[in-house]
Amino acid sequence: MPAADGLLLLVQLALSAALAVCLIGLGRLVCARVGHPVPVDLTGPLTVLALAVSAGRLLGPAGEPMVPGGPWALGVAALAVLAVGIVFDVRPAPWLWRAVGIAAVGLLAATYGLVRIEVVKVPFAARWVDLGAGGLLITALWLALMSGLFGRAGTIPGVPAGVATLAGLTFYAIHRLRPDLTSPLGGYFAIMLAGICLPQVLLAKYLRLGPATAGGYVIGFLVGVASIWGALKNTAFLVAVAPLIIVGAPLLAAVYMYAADLRSGRRAIMRLARLRHLHEVLLQQGYMPRQVLGLILAGTGYLCALSIALVYLVEVSYLVKMTIILLAGLGGLVLFYIGLRMMRRPFPEGGGPRPEAVSILGVRLHAVTMQGALAEAADYIREDTPHMIVTSDASGIVRAHDDPEFRDIVNRADLVTPDGAGVVLSARLLNIPLQARCAGCDMVEGLCRVAAELGREVFLLGAGPGVAQMACERLKERVPGLQCAGCQDGYFTPEDEPGIIERIRRAHPAVLFVALGIPRQEKWINEHMAELGVPVCVGVGGSFDVISGLKKRAPVWMQRTGLEWLYRVVKEPSRVARLTALPRIVFLTFGELLRAPEYVDQPPAPGPHPPDGH
Repeated sequence: MPAADGLLLLVQLALSAALAVCLIGLGRLVCARVGHPVPVDLTGPLTVLALAVSAGRLLGPAGEPMVPGGPWALGVAALAVLAVGIVFDVRPAPWLWRAVGIAAVGLLAATYGLVRIEVVKVPFAARWVDLGAGGLLITALWLALMSGLFGRAGTIPGVPAGVATLAGLTFYAIHRLRPDLTSPLGGYFAIMLAGICLPQVLLAKYLRLGPATAGGYVIGFLVGVASIWGALKNTAFLVAVAPLIIVGAPLLAAVYMYAADLRSGRRAIMRLARLRHLHEVLLQQGYMPRQVLGLILAGTGYLCALSIALVYLVEVSYLVKMTIILLAGLGGLVLFYIGLRMMRRPFPEGGGPRPEAVSILGVRLHAVTMQGALAEAADYIREDTPHMIVTSDASGIVRAHDDPEFRDIVNRADLVTPDGAGVVLSARLLNIPLQARCAGCDMVEGLCRVAAELGREVFLLGAGPGVAQMACERLKERVPGLQCAGCQDGYFTPEDEPGIIERIRRAHPAVLFVALGIPRQEKWINEHMAELGVPVCVGVGGSFDVISGLKKRAPVWMQRTGLEWLYRVVKEPSRVARLTALPRIVFLTFGELLRAPEYVDQPPAPGPHPPDGH
């Protein structure tokens, strides 16, 4: 038995890395000689070679082999699984035939004493059951199941080796926590398996030289062996189900689409048809392989932590443990869904001449980028008829959800852009194609550039005394050729409104920026837009304060990561009350998850918007 587990792991890592480099070079040389892609997966040969070289280290205190049947028996079994995988990679066949072949290898391994499930403890009882000859069949089916799960996931490089690394480390942690319930052989083989597979995760993209999955089946077979040696051979029920929890992510991915097929009335398994894997569906939906790999490994890590916690609590009552499993399972599915939706992926471009309109919590938005929004605004200016643009952040969405009048105004606006991390988060959770936010400050400067290019002016209305004028001067410095038709602060009375409206109407700017705060600015624009006659009217909230320099904007990295709201709250503690919009929009979003995304029609032709919403 090795004296230092850490040294064993380091030696195994170095050995596996060296073998991987040699096999990569050899495999690429073979492919270059052949001249066309061949089904070559170096993961399997690398695993078998590393296992053969390392198996001799699994020795007992007196130097005798710990592996039943001798140190090379496991290598021979792994080589047989690799042969089965290669045969079916070269000559594809229904997955059931491959499972039968691997089960036959497992049956032989169990028959000759290499690995076998012999005794299990009955749940909720102190009685042990000797499986007898039935243990042979159960062992064969278990190894076939593990091989199948890893083989199906093997179409994405790195998944089998990554899951096996986490599984090996978890089996070893379980062995150290409860050596009385596990075997030393299982513990040391688990750490060896992690050492064999970890370098393969780092070199995954170089190990797949063709459309082959044989390596995944070999790794799955070894994970099954490690689970039997370490947990399943003669142990308590809770530790026995730990391996199934650990491989829960590949298991979920494998059965997800079959469950969908059953729900739709199909019985693909009866026709021996190849069932689609969840990761194949994700790839078809636009997710990148590295994203799917990260998601599966994160899910496996979560379940590994759960398994270790359950083994640590093995003496706790079954009711408590089942409650933990249930809550952790539901929580894991929620986290999986959130992680999946938060990943960036390309959405198909809309085919219409206008940005696609979608609905979040009953509030209409447009799936448009900043570039698309500015192009739309340029068309409005060329038409020279009144249009309204609304920039909706999380607080605006929540306010519109609660205020029917404000919601009606937003839903009838000509263009509604997503402004804020909360809106983008909600859209991604609902699988709605909003790629990125269109920040209000960026929208102001962008519209100024559009107006300057078209030789038109802008008008700034709102904020405190003198702030609009300061913002105008800053914008002139940033945008060459920009002309400002006028500025007016937001501290005016109803009696002052007719004069202000007349002033704007006579100036006839291309863009009117209104900074009166949500929802006052949108209601003011909606009420007076027909009188103003401005091609583009847009509410910009507190943008004048930021543009003028009175308030500092968040660093670029916080803007890109969606943390600008946090910076504002730190700088202005009085904005804490507005933070309630973020958790609330997320809470309301989860209430919408069972409904399909609502795509809405385009607004009516541009024209006056009645102030009363009728």
